[in-house]
Amino acid sequence: MKGIYRSVLSGHVSASLSGRSYLSTSTSVLNRFTVQLIPNGRHWSSQADATVRDLRHDLDALNQFTSGRWLWGEREQLAARYIKFDLQKLCQLATSSVGSDSCAKVMKISEGQYNKVLSLTTDDGIEVIAKLPNPNAGRPHFTTASEVATMNFLRSADLPIPKIYAWNSRLVDNPVGAEYIIMEKQPGIMLDDVWDGMEGSQKAQTLKQVIEIEKKLASIKFTKIGSLYYKQDLPQSDSTTPLYIDGDGNTVHSAEFEIGPTNHRSFFDFGKGVLDIDRGPWSTLEEYVAAVAYREIACAEKGLKYPRMPEGLFYGPRQYQPRTSTKMSALTNYLKVAADVLPEEEVTHAAVLWHGDLHAQNIFVDPENPARIIGIIDWQTTSASPLFLQVTRPGFLDFNGPIPGDLGKVSLPENFDTLPPDEQHKAKALQQAQTLHNLYMALCYQQNPQVFLAMQQKDSLRHQVTVVPGTVLMDYEPYLNHLLRDVEKEWPKIVGEGSDGHPLKPCPLHFSAAEVEQQEKDEELWAQGVELMDDFIANVGGFKHWDGRVSNEDYETIREQLASGIEQFLDREARSAEERDAWLKALPFVDHE
Repeated sequence: MKGIYRSVLSGHVSASLSGRSYLSTSTSVLNRFTVQLIPNGRHWSSQADATVRDLRHDLDALNQFTSGRWLWGEREQLAARYIKFDLQKLCQLATSSVGSDSCAKVMKISEGQYNKVLSLTTDDGIEVIAKLPNPNAGRPHFTTASEVATMNFLRSADLPIPKIYAWNSRLVDNPVGAEYIIMEKQPGIMLDDVWDGMEGSQKAQTLKQVIEIEKKLASIKFTKIGSLYYKQDLPQSDSTTPLYIDGDGNTVHSAEFEIGPTNHRSFFDFGKGVLDIDRGPWSTLEEYVAAVAYREIACAEKGLKYPRMPEGLFYGPRQYQPRTSTKMSALTNYLKVAADVLPEEEVTHAAVLWHGDLHAQNIFVDPENPARIIGIIDWQTTSASPLFLQVTRPGFLDFNGPIPGDLGKVSLPENFDTLPPDEQHKAKALQQAQTLHNLYMALCYQQNPQVFLAMQQKDSLRHQVTVVPGTVLMDYEPYLNHLLRDVEKEWPKIVGEGSDGHPLKPCPLHFSAAEVEQQEKDEELWAQGVELMDDFIANVGGFKHWDGRVSNEDYETIREQLASGIEQFLDREARSAEERDAWLKALPFVDHE
């Protein structure tokens, strides 16, 4: 793999914009958006109404997104996070779901990228969580229905997941007026609050429990690719196909659950939700990867563009110019070989439920014994998808530094004793992070071999050429063409050779000299755009795929930094007034509202 692509793809992880976990509390949020439901000595209940103190401010704050601002496209971003709902009805449902009489206090405790989360405290002190998906959370009804089914299914498999008390995924006959899930407040504390202070042995113990959880997830192999639902929440049901194959190889039918259409955000985000595309469920991996490619073709035909800060500064003067024809050609060529280039290890093809965002704010531990995991949260849009497309090192193990070349003991630098104290501290921290990485991989090798195989093959040609077609909306078509040329070169190894030394089947790909020349030019310009973006980000302090969201407190400061960075960029890159205007139209972080 070319260095530029390895660098980009290894860091191609959607930045978490959710802030702290929805079960944590933020003092600034609590102080500003707490609704005390006890005026005149009364509570909200089925028998009594209440007048809320500072009604307009408090309820508007609950409906709106108030935890940050956007430096560009703010109106659209806020609209995507506005939920109008009946707080009184929500309180009544919450209190009745736990057998209480009334609700005494409501706090908005978190606003992530896709949900509002409220803490509701009853008159007898029970605290429950109400989660309301924003309009941008996914497909109406299906997203919430699948999240509930997934959580309940995994909870029945003895995974530590909060209990759901009540929920409604439909707006018809819904007194709240919005989709909601009411669940128990996850006991414990976030791993994020204690991780840095834990001993190495405690961290290792926590990691071993994560391995056990992932082993359990990987052992349940679903017979279809899609999302999990209760049967009654699907338009039609399949009563003949087993739901999954268990760890002992037994087929398991279910009277409750079924795999239906996917809720994976790659099929809905960035304008894809309105497209008439195949969203499953799919019976084979071949059907699924073809659907992904046709999805990206539909995006190209519709003229959709990735709305966040993209991988590189494209579209500007003398830069890579993404073209619909290039995207279509690359995807069409991929479809010619898609079934032949799937990863070799078929055990990694299995459709499994997987938590793709195991950072330290989604893991809850025992405050008395922080090495013991007691809860995992945030299962929204989890889907039954091929293992090799989902596995990654758990987010709480992420670190800045090189990945060890082998799984042996990680040593300190040879010049450690001569380093200043602050550099020694950094070296020890890196050593521990690399050691935990190696421990995770070693445990996967011993206990989750299919996960280990999936991790090990990520840099392979087969893996990359299967993954990259799903990123063409983000202008990865130069890399896809690069991979397809490699497929043409490696074709005999991919399909095998006969006794005559020829491939067992002819390669359907052939790139002319003119095509190769244009593709290599595109690659060069693409890499140039990535470098420009990296430099710009370093200058203004942003991060890859940033959508411009900042805290309320930092808005003015960062807005000025961004404006200054844009001016410096234009002064450096624009060679004329015409180029300056062209760059202003091309830059993704200029507010055109």
